[in-house]
Amino acid sequence: MPFIAGLCKNFGITDTTNKRFTLQNGCKILKNHFSHIQRLDYQDSLAVTNVDDVLDYIYSLTHRPPVAELDRQTLKELLEKEMIHGVLNIPKEYGMFICQK
Repeated sequence: MPFIAGLCKNFGITDTTNKRFTLQNGCKILKNHFSHIQRLDYQDSLAVTNVDDVLDYIYSLTHRPPVAELDRQTLKELLEKEMIHGVLNIPKEYGMFICQK
């Protein structure tokens, strides 16, 4: 939930996503083991038209993310402010590495 955590930074919320191996640091880690590394990005986002669906998901998680520390109404208002033409686009960052020895 890096995107949503970023929206909540003024409330002292931080992103606690595991960042040991990511698209950003993967090349650096893999170069110790492979001579050729190619990163392929897949651009995607989640288009949300009902913010309550996202809130229901967040507050239903067994391991509650830091953003769930905010009360529901505050988080709802933050998300609704980001909507454009009734749609909240939550970026998803996906990709892969193709490596050769």
